[in-house]
Amino acid sequence: MAVKTAHDMNVFPVLSQATGPVPLAQLAAVKPADPLLVERIMRVLVANGFVEEPAPSEYLPTALSREMTERTSIGVVGSLFHEFLPSVQKVPEYLQSTNYRNPDDPMWAPLQYTHDLKTDGFTWLCQDPEALTRFNSFMEGQRADRPHWGDWFPVREQLLDHPDITAETPLLVDLGAGRGHDLIGFRKRFPDAPGKLVLEDLSSVIDEVRGAQDLEAASIDTVAHDFFAEVQPVQGARAYYFKNVLHDWSDEKATIIFNHLKPAMKRGFSKVIMEEYILPDQNARSLPCMTDIAVMVFCSGLERTRQRWSNLLTSVGLRVLKFWVREGDGLGIIEAELAESS
Repeated sequence: MAVKTAHDMNVFPVLSQATGPVPLAQLAAVKPADPLLVERIMRVLVANGFVEEPAPSEYLPTALSREMTERTSIGVVGSLFHEFLPSVQKVPEYLQSTNYRNPDDPMWAPLQYTHDLKTDGFTWLCQDPEALTRFNSFMEGQRADRPHWGDWFPVREQLLDHPDITAETPLLVDLGAGRGHDLIGFRKRFPDAPGKLVLEDLSSVIDEVRGAQDLEAASIDTVAHDFFAEVQPVQGARAYYFKNVLHDWSDEKATIIFNHLKPAMKRGFSKVIMEEYILPDQNARSLPCMTDIAVMVFCSGLERTRQRWSNLLTSVGLRVLKFWVREGDGLGIIEAELAESS
């Protein structure tokens, strides 16, 4: 609350641009706002490391306050307050109304219960350009502090070193790619990689990102695609990449996604690369547990254990090649291909 209020009062830009301590009166004059209110908000920010107070009622920026002037951080805070927190507040009431049934219907998650929606959460976002922009910035901000998968996954050995890859081969298709943050990062890390990079998302997202200078500079193609309604249009790619996509959907919905993907895959060549949390069977860490609840609230999604991933992929005719789990919070990569009998 204090961070959002400080953002709304333009506290962070003023602090970040200052050359010395900023007095309370100057901060209060920006909006303007009641000095006593500003003092109380600043007290919380100081206590939590967002601001320093070198003298009574004088303030200096910290790394956190400077971060709060970045587009992605602003998007995180805005999306939390406008789209997520109202639904979180209603979760106990929602679960009571369902007799504590595990949510698995994206048309009736806590989000729909809270806002009386008749659509799934992503359709709802796409109907509100400001909300969609906040959400895309939120997702970009969530990914910013995590290592790119190309830094720890053996990309050359598992993907690039194959004699059938040419300049015309679709090398990497990123489904639900948003602004293309991961594809741009991939191109920077592997500028000599042969083949095409393709960004896929809903048409509303593609309309927002098409023509972006960073995508054009990285020679990234954009394709509008609804993976629930259409068969995958890019045929025979070396890798179809999902990052934090499948945790948004129940096994039933994920089955539809894979059934639309499989006809495009080339047996013995195409792989599915899924960057997701791989939950341990016991003693899971805090962040993936909280993320599990977050996707439950927004879209009736779920994080999966290794066994749940195996069961899901086997059921749709895919074969797990390997679970790659990096050190840290449990994020990993599930590498799969078409099963021999599918």
